[in-house]
Amino acid sequence: MASLQEDIICPVCLGSFSNPISFSCVHIFCYNCIQKWMLKREDLKLSCPLCREVISEFPLVEWQVRIFTICIQQHGFLLERSLPRRDVFRRFQEHMTLDAATANSSIVLSDDLRQVHCGKIYHNSMEDTQRFAYMACVLGTPCFSSGRHYWEVEVEEGRGWALGVCKESVDRRRKSGFSSEQGFWVISMKAGTIHYSFIPETTISASPGLSRVGIFLDVEMEEIKFFDVRNDALIYKCSNFFLEPLRPFFCPKLPGEEDNGGFLSICL
Repeated sequence: MASLQEDIICPVCLGSFSNPISFSCVHIFCYNCIQKWMLKREDLKLSCPLCREVISEFPLVEWQVRIFTICIQQHGFLLERSLPRRDVFRRFQEHMTLDAATANSSIVLSDDLRQVHCGKIYHNSMEDTQRFAYMACVLGTPCFSSGRHYWEVEVEEGRGWALGVCKESVDRRRKSGFSSEQGFWVISMKAGTIHYSFIPETTISASPGLSRVGIFLDVEMEEIKFFDVRNDALIYKCSNFFLEPLRPFFCPKLPGEEDNGGFLSICL
């Protein structure tokens, strides 16, 4: 069953195959994923996203793949239910820590640099261009300029927070707001509602008991996905953002909130 589950996953979008095509190198992908892959290549040459073999002719859907597609259509739902997204993304899980040099002076970090919350006493009050001057934020390390990356964060229920990624070059002297126009791609929790930083801003009601958020970043495909890990549910997906080095972003207290916010913990 585990082998069959892996066989129905497209290596590009990490979802079940949709209109699969087979290359001469025997790798199989969704048709739409290959179209996106080709559009991102400056030379417009068709190559395999996995092994980089250049394909001289656009592959056809062979009869074996047609049969495979029918099997997915008939049994894909059951296979997807038995294969949690977390298991698919764990192969890309990062060992991540918080970058103390970027932490706002109200931020308190744990000794292992994996947990953050806001304190009542200001620390590290010396001005530093790396540090967020006004917002209670901190960046994670490493910095990402290529590849696929996944991490999970424990959040406190009933508290406000924001998570995602931002440009390495983001203005760290901002006084409020996280929007994609300013280089932030995050979701935030406020009063039981999830807000997206993307323009135009949209909101949804958070699922009950949301306590762990999974974040999957695919730099080449310019895509970031947010998951409710406990309920194995997609919260939001954003694509086509500007490519430059990106940093994991953590904010345990939203701008304008009166309380001290909650704890955010990077999961192993």
